[in-house]
Amino acid sequence: MGKNRVWDYFSYPKGEVMHKNRLRMRLRLRSGLRNFSASTLTCLFLTLCGCAGHQIIITKDPLKAEEHVKLAQVYEAKGEAELATEEYKRALEQDNTNPMAYFGLGNISFRKGNHADAEAYYKKTIENSKPDDTKCAMFYNNLSWVYIETNKKLAEAETLAQKAARLDTARVYIYLDTLGVIYTRLKEYEKAEDSLLSALKNAPDDKTALRHINMHLIELYQLQGNKDKLHEIAERLKELSK
Repeated sequence: MGKNRVWDYFSYPKGEVMHKNRLRMRLRLRSGLRNFSASTLTCLFLTLCGCAGHQIIITKDPLKAEEHVKLAQVYEAKGEAELATEEYKRALEQDNTNPMAYFGLGNISFRKGNHADAEAYYKKTIENSKPDDTKCAMFYNNLSWVYIETNKKLAEAETLAQKAARLDTARVYIYLDTLGVIYTRLKEYEKAEDSLLSALKNAPDDKTALRHINMHLIELYQLQGNKDKLHEIAERLKELSK
């Protein structure tokens, strides 16, 4: 019958006693059947068949939550957001405390400009993570960016980015860059410049990261009207484009 039936076998004891009981039952059944009419036997048969129930085969999801998350990340990297979303949600069906599934849904929502959904997902990510887990740094950082993009709760965004910087010192340049943008939005230009220059200093030889930081410096210097520094950054970006 297979392992996926909704019902299971019952185990009966074996032995001489059971053998004798079975013989007695057969004899009684034969004797009793002689006394039934054909129509009565037909009704009995139909009744017994009706009580047997449906032999439904149930299939289970073969993937664990973590495997759904990995598959979703592959889809996300390929730009297949809808398929990624489906897999993240399947992961949560398996385990509704999986932080990476919430994080993935938050990132997809953020890219689509659904900031309310992104905020909710990032908060669920943090809620289902250990506070001292290094991965929390990127959760804090991305929630901070929701507030930057919506230009609200900037003080909270600052607190989140600072927590991220303390938690993940290996990638502190990312969080210093975020802080630089926050201070620019708050018009705290001196603090913004300090954070962004510190981000440049701590950044690895990664052209993508360096471009981001320099573009944020351009935004700052444009607001300040600092043409000399804008020219300096423009020359730096030219070098990075080679």
